[in-house]
Amino acid sequence: QPRWLAYGDAVTQGWLASAPAMAWPAVAGRKLGLDVCNFGYAGTARGETTSALLLAETPAEAVSIAFGLSNWSRVPHTTGLMAEEVRCFLSVVRQGHPDVPIVVVSPTARPDAEDTPNRVGATLAELRLAMEKTVLDTIADGDERLFLVEGLAVVDPEDLEDGMYPGDEGHRRLA
Repeated sequence: QPRWLAYGDAVTQGWLASAPAMAWPAVAGRKLGLDVCNFGYAGTARGETTSALLLAETPAEAVSIAFGLSNWSRVPHTTGLMAEEVRCFLSVVRQGHPDVPIVVVSPTARPDAEDTPNRVGATLAELRLAMEKTVLDTIADGDERLFLVEGLAVVDPEDLEDGMYPGDEGHRRLA
């Protein structure tokens, strides 16, 4: 089967899905006939360059990038830092996979963080917008194999099991 590298935070890892097979990459992988390599890291995936290098050096036919919740909380980012990390991450991954489709999923809903500034003053809504704008700018600059999925439009707050992470229905909608 074609290999899909699914990089992301706790949502990609499958946090609060009822079983590993219910995490959105597993659901989508079955549906699309892809061999999923899940690089979901709860609490630590923030678009770090070392992960981008790993993805760039691993053979694949598809790549997804889905992070942002930890950029608001665990290691707080400003909007400028978020935009630059996304830009760098995409550049490194694209160098390793010049013709592979890359799908970026912006952060899903988190009601307590949407309008609440983190320790460095950025709300999750602002970080999401910085990520989405960076992806759209990269597409406008000519990356025709880059795609954006707006996480907020896919997972509703009602899909969140604990106010932060989607349950099985939210994972199914992401898939």
